[in-house]
Amino acid sequence: MPASTADTTVVLGVVRKLLHGLLRDGIGYKKAGVALLDLARPDELQADLFGPTVVGNERLMATMDRINKKFGRGTAGLGASGWQARPAWGMRQHMLSPNYTTSVQEIPPARC
Repeated sequence: MPASTADTTVVLGVVRKLLHGLLRDGIGYKKAGVALLDLARPDELQADLFGPTVVGNERLMATMDRINKKFGRGTAGLGASGWQARPAWGMRQHMLSPNYTTSVQEIPPARC
């Protein structure tokens, strides 16, 4: 990716390029998680000497954010990102772990 971005269309474009030629018909695949590291607000980003600090369409992303804030999360999105309620390839969460890392109240007690 050439520069930092909050534009989903740019991220999906890079993912498509990375996957091009890797996926094969007749082979089963499992979804995997993605770690988002070094997240920062656009105005706090280190500028690139040879290119723009932010890549993408900020107005489009801001508009989608406003729509989702007004009408509820998941109202607007990009088809390629799987934002629909239950896509056929959606996650199976029957074995989802509790919120141990996000809720202090759900950390299991340790007794010695």
